[in-house]
Amino acid sequence: MPDTKKAVVKQAAFLMAAQMISSVISLLYRTPLHLIMGDLGDGYYSMVYDWYTIILLISSYSIPSAVSKVMAERLARKEYKDAQKVFHAALIYVAIVGGVGALLAYFGAPLFLSTQPDAVLALRILAPTILLSGFLGSLRGYFQAQNTMMPTAISQVAEQVVNAVMSVLAAWLFTRAVLGDDNLVGKFGAAGGCLGTGAGVVTGIIIMLVIYGINKRTIKKRISRDRTGKDETYGEVFKVILLMVTPIIFATFIYNVSANFNQLIYTNLMTARGVSAKDIASQYGLFGYRFKPIINIPVALASATSTALIPAVAASMGMNKRSEAAGKIDECIKLSMFIAIPSAVGMCILSYPAIRLLYPTGDVQSAAVLLSFGAVSVVFYSLSTVTNGVLQGLGHPSVPVRNAAIALGVDIASAFLFVGVLNIGVFGILLATVLYSFTVMTLNGMAVKGYIGYANKLKKNFFIPLEAAGVMGVVIGVLYWVPALILKKFFARLIVSDLWTVVVVIVGILVYIVAYTRLAGLSDDEMRRLPMGTRLLSLLRKMKLR
Repeated sequence: MPDTKKAVVKQAAFLMAAQMISSVISLLYRTPLHLIMGDLGDGYYSMVYDWYTIILLISSYSIPSAVSKVMAERLARKEYKDAQKVFHAALIYVAIVGGVGALLAYFGAPLFLSTQPDAVLALRILAPTILLSGFLGSLRGYFQAQNTMMPTAISQVAEQVVNAVMSVLAAWLFTRAVLGDDNLVGKFGAAGGCLGTGAGVVTGIIIMLVIYGINKRTIKKRISRDRTGKDETYGEVFKVILLMVTPIIFATFIYNVSANFNQLIYTNLMTARGVSAKDIASQYGLFGYRFKPIINIPVALASATSTALIPAVAASMGMNKRSEAAGKIDECIKLSMFIAIPSAVGMCILSYPAIRLLYPTGDVQSAAVLLSFGAVSVVFYSLSTVTNGVLQGLGHPSVPVRNAAIALGVDIASAFLFVGVLNIGVFGILLATVLYSFTVMTLNGMAVKGYIGYANKLKKNFFIPLEAAGVMGVVIGVLYWVPALILKKFFARLIVSDLWTVVVVIVGILVYIVAYTRLAGLSDDEMRRLPMGTRLLSLLRKMKLR
């Protein structure tokens, strides 16, 4: 395998590890946060985050991808002065656009959440975070452009740790004075949870500035060695950034705005049927607060692969090395499916004990059904996220816009059908989400094949992990559900179910890895390229399974 492919996989692995740690922390702190603010607070928190996310995507989320791609092209040609100008221009861009986004969130909150007025405070608390996130994104994009993902990984973990601690602490403090009133507990609990997000972003900025400061002397020396004679004006740089950012904004906006449309369709249709705002928020929380964070863990790992892939593919295409770019794409798809497919199978089979472990109160059964039926979207979202990065790296950022727009039409039509006509409530939003992710995945895959001639290697990338996940699924299904059904009273105890679930998950991971390595016939070198592959290889040898 060429060194360039090893490099991109290695950098993707760094981000995957950071995303895994961050996502697990994010999932775990939601348990005490849920216990503080209740089902109603879950709903407010989920609705607020749908709007916060989409405003953030429009204003600053696309900056790391844009900065990394535009800078990577110049760094590949050793145009260090112009690469630095891109970074400076990006900071100015996010200061302006991020400021507008923050004002939009603060003053637009009552309009966005017109059917849920008690959620307005939480969105207003998140408004400054939108501005700050742009600066954090620019700093991360700067290092990603140089195929150095470690700074981003470190800052992500630190950001999430501070976010977790401050979210739970602030929610607890905010709700002390209103205990006994479910509406106020939900309102102030969600607001406190949102405060932690801002604290985490500030922490990430501080860490990135420290890392930038440490490397500042090296950066200056490299700029002084620029002998290319290229000297773009800031006007030209801004034009390039705008041309790159604008389609990415449209793509990310359309790719993610389905959640907002689904929320509006669901809340307004249910309100028209006479359902109370409290019941609407509580039911939506099953989808937004319990289902989505769980499936977002493997999807976040795919996003890490995409982040590492954009500058790598852009650099290869900038040097007209199409076969090298195709090799990088193949390795990253293989890596994302290695994680996404068994994750989906595990979530489907262990949905009830997993939900009970994380969110022991409220409507556990309904949330478990959502997770079982929606687990397949993990694969669809993971692959569509990676192919989005591929298309951006190939220089076709407008294609994901078109594909996401088509999928959005499918999503809106199906949401109206399932919620408005068939009247299946929040389960209709789940089905619309699955259809949306499948549509994006299919259209993106067709586009990648058309532009670079790349076709997924189905056996290596899909069938082998699916077969290994099938073996794992049988084992964990028997291991958990047979004793759970025989010893119902014993497993009714939360501590018993939780501990056994953890044991079964660990066994399932080991079974999957062993089955995958046997089916794929991986060499020791190929094993080491997997996430934590060296440690896995050592563990398998100690267990005499290798």
